[in-house]
Amino acid sequence: MSAQHIRTVITVNGIVQGVGFRPFVYSLAHSCDISGWVNNFPGGVHIEAEGTEEIVQTFIRRLQQEAPRISSIDTFQVEYAAFLGYSGFEIRESSLESANEAYISADIGVCADCLQEMNNPRNKRYRYPFINCTNCGPRFTITSGIPYDRANTTMSTFPMCRDCADEYHNPSDRRFHAQPVACSLCGPRLFLLDAAGKRIAADSELDSGVELLNAGKILAIKGLGGYHIACDAKNNEAVKELRKRKARDGKPFALMAKNIEVIHQYCFVNEQELGILQGFKRPIVLLEKRPDVELDSQSISPDNNKIGIMLPYTPLHHLLFDAGIELLVMTSGNLSGEPIYYKDDEAIEGMRGIADYFLTNNREI
Repeated sequence: MSAQHIRTVITVNGIVQGVGFRPFVYSLAHSCDISGWVNNFPGGVHIEAEGTEEIVQTFIRRLQQEAPRISSIDTFQVEYAAFLGYSGFEIRESSLESANEAYISADIGVCADCLQEMNNPRNKRYRYPFINCTNCGPRFTITSGIPYDRANTTMSTFPMCRDCADEYHNPSDRRFHAQPVACSLCGPRLFLLDAAGKRIAADSELDSGVELLNAGKILAIKGLGGYHIACDAKNNEAVKELRKRKARDGKPFALMAKNIEVIHQYCFVNEQELGILQGFKRPIVLLEKRPDVELDSQSISPDNNKIGIMLPYTPLHHLLFDAGIELLVMTSGNLSGEPIYYKDDEAIEGMRGIADYFLTNNREI
């Protein structure tokens, strides 16, 4: 006698949008020989799964145990329903039904796979400052609505080229259903502006921006959630000038280091701090600075034996360190006491007199 087939309706709530959850479900379903479908709805993810009872139970268990590490399941509800006899498993269009609440993933630091591609001259995304995949990149800061689909993000104005679309629709690809997927042919691009907001012609906006940093200039840099103001942290005159322009009396500046080796040169780091620094959230960590560091400590962190420091978390950050710079002041793009700027026009107006140049882009926050 053949095993009895059953159908389950699974509702998952939590941070399960923008974290590769649907591609994960799709791949797992195929590996388990499950039929049915998965889609987003404004409050989470719906799954219908059919198969033998043993296979379905294995599928349910693995859904919870093997979920993407950047996801977070709050509730996992399973109901049994009449068997329908689905053929295959698919990702369906998102449901627009209403929901009381929805969770969108925070932005995720660029992953090692994307960095490897970005540094490969033979890759089509070589030195592309907006490279991302299912496992990394912008999430919350590009979201304009729910459910989390490209049409509800600020990437909706960038139609995918054929290659990116092929990756997006290929279940075996790392960019399968990665909503921010793009390349230099179809995605966001950098712009270099002068202090008045006028565009500067350059063969490479990125290379020109790095040259300006090396020359001691102060740059306003558009990041994932807003603008930062940056300068070479080892250039004492630049740091002093930034503190003066920003009207920042005694409050320390946050720093960004090229890599963990550079952090070790300037700070004491224990194992716990090391793990936090290198995690995918990439926060600023307060570390005790070494007494013999070659930094103007009074300009960076006056009367303080600690430094707030972080590692690069966007592709653009990594590229800024390509031409000799090891340590950047990376402070919030605002006047002291005011909110961080995230709209381009407001940033240019608000940071007039602070930034010498703007390294910005055409993806809205």
